[in-house]
Amino acid sequence: MRGPIRIGRVEVSVVCEGYAPLELSDEMPGAEVDWDPERARYPWAFVGKDAWPWHVHAFAVRTPTGLVLVDAGVSPFPPVRPWAQHTPLEEALRIAGADPAAVRMVVHTHLHADHAGGSIVDGEPRYPNAVHVVHPADWSRAVGRDHPNWARGAMQRLFELGMVDLAAEDRAVWPGVRVMHAPGHTPGHRSAVLQDGDRSMLFTGDLLHTPIQISRPDHPSNHDVDADEACRSRVRLVVQARAEGWIVAVSHFALPFGRVGASGWVEEPSPKG
Repeated sequence: MRGPIRIGRVEVSVVCEGYAPLELSDEMPGAEVDWDPERARYPWAFVGKDAWPWHVHAFAVRTPTGLVLVDAGVSPFPPVRPWAQHTPLEEALRIAGADPAAVRMVVHTHLHADHAGGSIVDGEPRYPNAVHVVHPADWSRAVGRDHPNWARGAMQRLFELGMVDLAAEDRAVWPGVRVMHAPGHTPGHRSAVLQDGDRSMLFTGDLLHTPIQISRPDHPSNHDVDADEACRSRVRLVVQARAEGWIVAVSHFALPFGRVGASGWVEEPSPKG
């Protein structure tokens, strides 16, 4: 578990449900990649010889005006591969100090189950006092009649209760937190930026899966619905994160906090004490 990090007056904690190993051969399709230097530089980003650890993180953002989650966890939906290590979402929230009843807003980067599945438990809201911010393009794709899946029932329940914000524009959704449309992984994929004082943090959502995408953001990923559009979004925000000096929070990195350096990903040191 990575400890919390501070952005001005705001504390950001990781809600980690664990990880499952995914095949390395599926990453960077069509690219010639020498994985050995990557493995030497980022040993935490590999499992054994042929896999990487697909972590499932949400982020608890404690602002002066209330608790916000960026994404909602996966539980009770299983991952695409068996867990190698698993912490139930209820326990992961407790470890992060995030009381579900205290959450006032959930910012969904997109509506894949590993980012939004934890919104509903036993047919009712897990975060009963929260507004769920969702881009309408993702809502239409995930909840629409032509895409029947887990989200249709779960997210529709939130909508029936008046708990969903479907405004499309890039904007501030909470004091210090704004959303930015970054499509490609899904049509309505968003990233979020937290700012307090002179410090900022970018929550990437699924712009990134492995550290090599920092140094090669223009290479397509097999995880994206529209790979070309996703590349444009990834390049734009990777370049901006480096230019602005943002700390970056990545949903699927084993060590989720870092920065965009001149030659790739640079891990953010854990706070002392």
